[in-house]
Amino acid sequence: MPESESPQVVRDRRSLLVAVIVVCLALPSAAFLVSVAPGGRHTEQLFWLAGTAVAGAALPFLYWNPYRALGFVSLAALAWLAAAAHGVYWHEWPGWAHGFPLGVVVGACARGQRGKQPVAEAALLAGAVLVGVGASRAFDLRGRPYDVVEWFVLAAAVALVGWSWVRLFRPAFEVSLEPVCWLAYRIRWRGPGFAQFPRTGPCLVIANHACWLDPIFLVKVLPRPLTPMMTSGFYDLPVIRALMVKFGVIRVPDRALKKEAPELQEAIAALDRGECVVIFPEGYLRRSNDRELRRFGQGVWKILKERPNTPVFAAWIEGGWGSYTSHFNGAPTRNKKPDVRRRIDVGMLAAVTVPSGVLEGHLQTRTHLMNLVSAARSHAGVEPLASFDLPAKAEEVEAEGEV
Repeated sequence: MPESESPQVVRDRRSLLVAVIVVCLALPSAAFLVSVAPGGRHTEQLFWLAGTAVAGAALPFLYWNPYRALGFVSLAALAWLAAAAHGVYWHEWPGWAHGFPLGVVVGACARGQRGKQPVAEAALLAGAVLVGVGASRAFDLRGRPYDVVEWFVLAAAVALVGWSWVRLFRPAFEVSLEPVCWLAYRIRWRGPGFAQFPRTGPCLVIANHACWLDPIFLVKVLPRPLTPMMTSGFYDLPVIRALMVKFGVIRVPDRALKKEAPELQEAIAALDRGECVVIFPEGYLRRSNDRELRRFGQGVWKILKERPNTPVFAAWIEGGWGSYTSHFNGAPTRNKKPDVRRRIDVGMLAAVTVPSGVLEGHLQTRTHLMNLVSAARSHAGVEPLASFDLPAKAEEVEAEGEV
């Protein structure tokens, strides 16, 4: 496993390969059913099978987010299961109903693998097709293959659904939320950081925090799985906790002053695994109109002190303040209408590494990072805040609190 790839990425890539092996095993039997199903026009149906398979294979390449595109496998598996169940019950096997979802699975695998081991993978998939042809032929020699082949294809579809939704749950969950996100928000993103954002390897994303859904906005605009840090007040909610554990989110105890901070060691370990860690260094959700950015806590400095060469991407999220899940005009979800096509702008600077001289002191580091996040505002369509300076007195730091 290359050092730059996180375990999550490697696991998902291997899961894709298993999914497409299942498809290759079942494809000859599906083609057989399309070619002999009652209703005639068998040649035409085979053309539909081939044509829609090509169109389905192109879909994952058209979607901009390479990681979230993996979620199409789970959705396509459900569509294929519906088509197979319909075929078993009604004995109807239209080519398009099987070609398109199977093509999506193969296309997602081709994009997700990114040519890691093309010869070995091509040989493995070709072997799966040959085994599938042999199985279809063996069913044919039994004299009445039709019913047996139907149940074989249905069993393969059930296996693909189970495997893909368990192993690829995170991208499937994220891509399933896309329609809801689209209805609620118009998210736009600009800045050199997006063009340069690495697909693999460790990096740290820092941003302001104006509403509950800020992590969702970053998930939407960044092209890889993220490892956010989340306060325990949200993390420990029953349903959310199960999802956060599944997604590897780092739990942060909801206390202002802490003698120990194991979550920082978890963040450092995540960077060592090649993950993208997201932190809102204010450690506090925005509460007022006149204070757009609080002084950053020491946590981000401690992380960078341990891993000083980590690329840092500073971002600003504009539009969250005043949204349904912000503290504008009252607690989140109160005294505000639900968001409908609300505009959210995310600006991001190019990656930087904090100079070693700045990292020598936590106040210098925190002030430096605050100015970077403020500068990212220009890419979100708003003016940067006035430059932040080091506090003149220690009492000013105490008034901010520590996170």
